[in-house]
Amino acid sequence: MELETGRNVPDLALNADPETGYAVYYSTAQNQSATWVNQFGGTSFVAPQLNGVSAVLNSGRHDRIGFWNPQIYHFAQSSNSPFTALNSTTGNNNLYYTSQGNTVYNQATGLGTVDFNKLNSAFSK
Repeated sequence: MELETGRNVPDLALNADPETGYAVYYSTAQNQSATWVNQFGGTSFVAPQLNGVSAVLNSGRHDRIGFWNPQIYHFAQSSNSPFTALNSTTGNNNLYYTSQGNTVYNQATGLGTVDFNKLNSAFSK
C-alpha cells in the first residue's frame, strides 16, 4: 500500500456549506439590475474570509502574528480555548473523516469553530 504524503486534514472549521452558506449580490455590466442569487459556499468563500480575519488580527500590532499553526494548537489546549470542538460522533464529517468524540482535534473538523475575539486575545498575550 502506498502512503499519501502532504497535509490533507483541516485546522479549523468554518461554514463552507452551500446550503447554509452565503447569499451573493450579483450584477453584470450587461444587466444593470443587480439581484440576490442562491446561496453559495465552499473554500472559495471561506479562505478569503479567513485571510481578511488574519489581516484584521495583524492590524495595529507591532509584530505580525506569523504562522498560526503552532500557536493555535497551543491555544486549543488552554482552559480558555478560542475554539469550540465539533466532537459529535454523529453528523460531523467532511465526507472523508467522521469526528471523534471528546478530543481537542479531529480529522473531520480540525480544532473546531473559532471565537475570533478570544483568538485575538490569545495572540495578544
